[in-house]
Amino acid sequence: MQQRIGHLVPSTSIGVERWVHQICRSVAIEVAHPVARASLPEVLSGPAIAPSQSAELTRAASRLADAGVGAVVWSGSSADLHGAAHGRAMARWVEEVTGVRASTVTLGQIDLLSRRDIVSLALVSAGSEQTTGRLADTYLAAGFKISSVTALGLTTAREAAELPVSRVRRLLLDTDAPDAQCLVVAGTELPVAPVAALVERELGKPVYDGARVAIRTGLELLGLSVTAPEWGEMFGAENPAGVCCDTH
Repeated sequence: MQQRIGHLVPSTSIGVERWVHQICRSVAIEVAHPVARASLPEVLSGPAIAPSQSAELTRAASRLADAGVGAVVWSGSSADLHGAAHGRAMARWVEEVTGVRASTVTLGQIDLLSRRDIVSLALVSAGSEQTTGRLADTYLAAGFKISSVTALGLTTAREAAELPVSRVRRLLLDTDAPDAQCLVVAGTELPVAPVAALVERELGKPVYDGARVAIRTGLELLGLSVTAPEWGEMFGAENPAGVCCDTH
């Protein structure tokens, strides 16, 4: 029986779905499908799980449970705008509904950084300065040093998703900080995946964006891994050539 990884995504998100099949083509499981969408606000999510949020989480997570997923990842940054504790609360809620292991993209990001012995990072977000600042607080509270913070000020998920990857590459190169050990791109919408390996080679440091971290987190919840160097260091890259292309 094939294993399935479910991704719980904000209703407007198109980030994770764009890359999962390409990155995980070597894995003989139904990764990241089905996807369940939840109408949870990305900024207004409070530090406690409100009744309206719990009902929406239950509805969306139940869809994944009915489809027989073996793990679930909340692939939206709203769970972590109020800190990792809130993200863990959302993950526990999903686990109670689905009966399988769950995590969030930011919790997966923090875990990955910790295992890589990363201390300092340059943080990039497609959203507003306010949202980016709250995400920075989450990383600071987790014990990381923020070498630089860049908020692109984009207003919609679609606006972020439709940026040409050539422009995304230039933005990432420009937002690097000399004392940062890596770049962390919050959220899942910016099309970082096609240029991540290329930017890593140019900067000499890893790039961790939400979409690829969400994919990796789901795999790790099931004890699986993917070796796909062309998609960056987190998938086993060593001096990769990259897959930069504006057609994605």
